[in-house]
Amino acid sequence: MREVPDAEFMDNAQNAQSEGPWETRDLVIAGMGCDNCVRKLEKTLRAKDGVKAVRVDGIAGRATVTFDRTRTNIPELQQVVAKSGYRADAVELKSNPAQG
Repeated sequence: MREVPDAEFMDNAQNAQSEGPWETRDLVIAGMGCDNCVRKLEKTLRAKDGVKAVRVDGIAGRATVTFDRTRTNIPELQQVVAKSGYRADAVELKSNPAQG
């Protein structure tokens, strides 16, 4: 069994399959300018009902969110971002590494 580096483990965990109610999406975020912005957005997204995992990359301007699609959806997540003072400019479907 090979050892999985922490960064790779996090990437694999965040690329959850769209089986059952869970879905992982990338939100492209505009307006984040510092580490406090990243922490604020992560905290706000994590508090949203139905959100399982959040990872915000301030340098890339991207938030990866795993959520229960029976309890929330992309427009609601975009509203959370907007209420935090930022803008979700685009949404991209995460690729599923299991599908090759």
